[in-house]
Formats: sequence, structure tokens, C-alpha cells
Amino acid sequence: MNTAGGDAATSTEDRQSGPEYFRTTIGGSAAPAALVTDLDGSLIATDTLWEGVVSIVRRAPARVGSLAGRLMTGRAAFKAEVAKYGAPDAAGLPYRADVLEYLRSERAKGRRIVLATAAHKTVADSVANHLGLFDEVFASTDQVNLKGAQKRDALVKRFGVKGFDYIGDSISDKAVWQACRVAHVVGSSASAGAAGAETGKRFGGPAAGARKFVRAIRMHQWVKNILVCVPTLLNHTVSWHILESLAIAFAGFSLVASGTYLFNDLLDLEADRGHPLKRRRPLPSGEMSIAEGAGLGLLLISSGLGLSLLAGLPLLVCLVAYLALTICYSTWIKSKPVLDVVALAVLYTLRVFAGGLVTGAYVSPWLFQFSIFLFLSLAFVKRYSELVGLRQYRRRPSERRSYTIRDMSIVGQAGLGSGLLACVVLALYVNGREVEKLYRHPEMLWSVCPLFAYWIIRVWLIAHRGNMREDPVLYAFHDRVSYIVGTLIAAAVVLGLMPNAQ
Repeated sequence: MNTAGGDAATSTEDRQSGPEYFRTTIGGSAAPAALVTDLDGSLIATDTLWEGVVSIVRRAPARVGSLAGRLMTGRAAFKAEVAKYGAPDAAGLPYRADVLEYLRSERAKGRRIVLATAAHKTVADSVANHLGLFDEVFASTDQVNLKGAQKRDALVKRFGVKGFDYIGDSISDKAVWQACRVAHVVGSSASAGAAGAETGKRFGGPAAGARKFVRAIRMHQWVKNILVCVPTLLNHTVSWHILESLAIAFAGFSLVASGTYLFNDLLDLEADRGHPLKRRRPLPSGEMSIAEGAGLGLLLISSGLGLSLLAGLPLLVCLVAYLALTICYSTWIKSKPVLDVVALAVLYTLRVFAGGLVTGAYVSPWLFQFSIFLFLSLAFVKRYSELVGLRQYRRRPSERRSYTIRDMSIVGQAGLGSGLLACVVLALYVNGREVEKLYRHPEMLWSVCPLFAYWIIRVWLIAHRGNMREDPVLYAFHDRVSYIVGTLIAAAVVLGLMPNAQ
């Protein structure tokens, strides 16, 4: 297909009447009942304007202020600014397979296929060039927002009333449906029944119901927040007040973490769409809109911060620190080698520290050091597993990551070394004086060190073999051997606490 742009042929009539809208024509005259499709929400399961805004926030945050200024001058100017600095990669957009298949089948029958979108012409051209499917493209310009009645007028001028079929997805397409011959609808939120056109095909749209929201907030990740209970367990003191505080801390971290997952997904849209597993998440797949994701993220974060006030100011400070570090991680630290895994280790350790603050449980230097080295090792496991996946699937590293396959050796060595350092810290603690004060039989804890060493080395062995498909902390909660090791460690602790036989 020829490039849609300055080389496009425009009719004499259009040149005389002025540039009311952008139109690219490829080939000869239009055939009767051309098949026209909308782009955002119809051909693709996302909105390219929101995609562009997110891209600018990630790549050029300094331009966010100028975007607001452009919006004040009109939506067309705003779209032009977004397209100039944040046009999404057409190859990575989530196309609707059923709509695309229908367009291709109709083109094979000789029909003229047309793209008519309110997206800016830069974006429309990119999609048209990528697909090589369209004979003609209608799109917004720097002055005209081709939406609703304006899109209808442009299509009627080109094809005549009832001279085209139209695929749309929203209430803004009603004006176009009123002028088309056959109205095809994407999703269930829009209806062409009252538009006066013959109702055609209905294509699947975004998933309805709460399931997509549950998947998006990744509730299975909440198990990580059980770490707030560690200081209480090690101090052997439990009361209803402590349990209440721990429940609030757990819920607060869960809500805030889920909110940050959503914003991280927004920033990683392009990278996640190239990942064999992450591309199925609600945001990258288009199952959830960007607006829905951003709104839900804000709601979760504000709810978590508000809930933390029930446990006191210390928990709120910890959650604000967690949120600030997570934002820095998602926007900048994530692309910095080594610093990224240190940040992840701190985020895990902050949960432990917060658990001690809200309950008054003592967080010893031993626990702090053990946590840092352990979670540093597990963060390296995550990066190492990602590199193994790149090698297995022969994918290119994301621009949001600074590790390459050549780094696998050093990442593995640093990660396993950190895990063994955690084992050394544990051994020094078990043989220290603090244990003698807390346990009647401290010698029973000697078995904890080899058990932990076995577990951390096994985790790394699994990662090295390419079988660590998820976060190692989540893996531990689903791994039978991890439960066995945990049970043996718990048994050793119980035996150490047992009183002397009379």
C-alpha cells in the first residue's frame, strides 16, 4: 500500500472546498457500499489518544504542561500535539481479530475498505501503512476533529447517503450510522438500532463485569503483604489490638500496591504487549481502557492511604514512602541496572519494617539485614528469569530494562551470592545472644540455616533451568517444597520455644 500523507491524491472538489478533513485516496474511484471502519475501540481495543498521552508522560513528562495548554485551544490541536510527541507504535496496538478478519475477507471480495477515525492523521497513516489494508483514510487534522457529525459529513460527501457500511463502537458513531447503509457494532455498550440503518454484524467488545478489574489489580500479589506479620511472629507476642493493626497494614499495602501495579502497567503498555504472558493482562490487551485503569488506580491508592490512618501516622508514612519509591521505580529506576533490584528489595523490606511500627514489635538489625539480602536475591531471580525468557523466546529486551542476555552470568552470581549472604546473617543470628533470650532451646534452630540454604539454592536452580515463570515470592506460595521447608523451619522454632520437661 502507498504511504498515506503528502503524496496522497486528493480530489479536485476537495481542494476547491478547502481542507475540511484529512483524506488519503489510494487507487481508483470508490466502489458502491464501501466498508468503513472506525479505529479507536472498533478496529483496535484501545484509544490511541490516551495511548499517546501515556507515552508522553513516560518519555517526555516535561511536555505534560504544554499538553494542557493545547487542550485549552481545542481538541484537534490537542490531538496534534499528542500525535507529534507520543504517537503509538502501530505494530504493537491490540487489534480486534474478528474485525480485522472481516475487513480482510470483504477486501478479498473486491470491496473498498476505508479507515475513518477521529484520531490524528499521523496515527491513522501509521495504522494504514502497517496493515496495508485500506484504500482510503479519513482522519483528524491540526484544525479539524473528525468525529460524530463531521465524520458523517465527510463520508457522505465522498460516498453519498447510504453509500457505505460503517463499523463503530460508541454513541459518538450514531451520526455516522444514521447516514450509512449497514451499521456494524463493536461491543455491547453502543447500539445502531435507532440510527435508521440496517443492523449488520455485532463484534465482540471489552469484557463486561468485575472480572477484568479483579485481574487488573492482581489480588494474588497480595500474599506478599503477609510480610507485615514477620516482626510480630518473631517477637512471640499477639493480641487483638496487634491483629487489628496487622489487618489494617495488610489491607493498606494491598490497596496501594494494586494501584501502583495499574500505573506501572500503563507505563509498560508497549513492552507488555511484546511479552508472551503480560500481553494478556487487561490493560495491554485492551480489555480495560486506559481511563478505567487510571481511575481505578487512583481509587485504590487513595483508599489504601485513607485506611492507613486507622492504624496511625506511622503506617501512613510507610505507605507514602512505598508509593514514592514505587513511582520512582516505575518512571526511572526500573531502567537502571542493579539500582532496580535494590529498590525492589527495599520495597519488600519496607513491609516488614511497617509491620513492626504498627504493632510495636521490635525489628532487630538482624531481621533488617536478612530481609535486605533475601529480597535482593529474589529480585535478582526475577531479572534472571526475564533474561532466560528472552533467550528462550528470542525476544529483544524492552527499552524499559537495561539488562541483556550477556548480563545473565553476573546477574546470577550477584543473586545467588545475596541469597547466601542472607544465610550467613541467619546463621550469625541463630548463634547470637538474642536467640538465647527468646528461646528455651536455641540449639533447635540450628537446622534452620541448612533448610534455608537448600531453599534459596533450589530457587536459583529452578530459575537457571527456565522454570521460574513468575515472581519468586508468589512461586513460593504455590510451591509444595517451599511449604515443606517452611513447615520444618516452623517446627524447629516451636521446638526451640518448648519448656523443659519436668
